[in-house]
Amino acid sequence: MLITNPPRTSDFRTGFVLIGAAIVAYTGYMGLRDTSPATLTSGTLGLLSFVAIIALFTYFLGKDFIWLVFGKETLRLTAAAAVRDIRGSLGNRSSLPLKGHLNVEILDHTYPTDEVGLLEVIRLTTANGPLVFGRELSREEAEAVANAIQDFISRQKFKLAIGR
Repeated sequence: MLITNPPRTSDFRTGFVLIGAAIVAYTGYMGLRDTSPATLTSGTLGLLSFVAIIALFTYFLGKDFIWLVFGKETLRLTAAAAVRDIRGSLGNRSSLPLKGHLNVEILDHTYPTDEVGLLEVIRLTTANGPLVFGRELSREEAEAVANAIQDFISRQKFKLAIGR
């Protein structure tokens, strides 16, 4: 079974990322071109702290932009394992062997989001540990995914019970 979860886009969120990126780019450009005596006397430490702040903002805005444009989260369930892939993020793959009892629960969302109602995630837990899926899912979507996972697992157990 394959479940796909695309990023939630909104005009506000996209606009915020684009305007933020433009501000960071302009500030970086102006800061590096500034040749006033006060800037020159700040020395290496001032330059390094300025570059570090610009790099930090660029990293977080770039990460959000990449998720909005290229991101996608998938959960692939087989009889042997659950595998979560994330496109548009650094930590891109995690898996959980499905041996023994599988517990499926809906939790509060762990990622920051600007949209009301997109606060749920799903945690799959076995004796081998947890696997979290469902970045920015609404409560209804999270319940539908949790039910689909439970149905899939019960069908797999039924197939094993009858020897197929």
